[in-house]
Amino acid sequence: MPIIKINGLAYELDTLGEESKGHLRYLAFVDSELERLMMRADMLKLARDEVGRRLDRALLRETVAGLSPDTALKPAPPAES
Repeated sequence: MPIIKINGLAYELDTLGEESKGHLRYLAFVDSELERLMMRADMLKLARDEVGRRLDRALLRETVAGLSPDTALKPAPPAES
């Protein structure tokens, strides 16, 4: 008989009532869905980071392409106080 621990107490799974077993099945489902969603969120964060890097590169290319060599090499004038 499988033994499970709940809140620090050991229970023989076969001795639990159907209601308790149903709650255990539901908890197992919720836990697996949470894990799946966390993995998906991690994947989306990675994808977002990559798209952000691509945007940065595209903006840099557009900026460089729109500047003449003279302008691209000149430092910005100091801000007036």
